[in-house]
Amino acid sequence: MRWFRVPLFTVIALLLAGCLPTNVYYKEGAPVSGVERDRTQCDVAALREVPVRTLTRYIPPTYSYRQVCNGAGACRTVRVLLSPGRWERYDANEGLRARVAKQCMADQGYQKVSLKPCPPDVVEATVITATRVQPPLTENSCAIRIKGGKYQIVNPE
Repeated sequence: MRWFRVPLFTVIALLLAGCLPTNVYYKEGAPVSGVERDRTQCDVAALREVPVRTLTRYIPPTYSYRQVCNGAGACRTVRVLLSPGRWERYDANEGLRARVAKQCMADQGYQKVSLKPCPPDVVEATVITATRVQPPLTENSCAIRIKGGKYQIVNPE
């Protein structure tokens, strides 16, 4: 039965991915290749300004208690392990580094926008090609996701 769970999970994830908004850095008239280059430069600059700071912490085990009764009706409370204790490594500067990179993009004139997925009728009426230059946005703007992390911004009438 376990072999069935993985493909079902994958199918559900792919179906939900089509319903999620497309989040992009946007600057009207900017070439998408330039956006990617600027984002990489901002990520590198942020890593230089806010380097990785790896820390370790201990997450204690969590338990629950439940009653177990025998056939004679005698009951006792037993402790059940829900998750074992574990050591976890994490980057304490990850959040700050993300904010620095976002600020760098804002300094270059970009803003983070969330574009809703295009409805099926708009997708069917559109010749699908990845956006090369970011067009002006309207309140009807939507996005079509394309393989390889690319997208197409559409302004339906």
